[in-house]
Amino acid sequence: MESHEAIEEAEHPSHLDGLRAENDARVAVCHEDLARAFADDDVDAAKRLAIRLRYWVNIRNAIHDWEEGKPPVLIH
Repeated sequence: MESHEAIEEAEHPSHLDGLRAENDARVAVCHEDLARAFADDDVDAAKRLAIRLRYWVNIRNAIHDWEEGKPPVLIH
């Protein structure tokens, strides 16, 4: 939820730089974990990680689409 709030409270694109970097790292880790889960045939972990990845990708999209004065659009 902190990510949502940071996006909502941003007043300038540069205010999202830190969040963008953090989120990119989260997406990368999630990709690695998901690949490992598939390699291990751990379907339950893969399902959980796919949901988590979807969340972080939605945050990435909201950061990318951010416009001053417009509320962020977050799709779940």
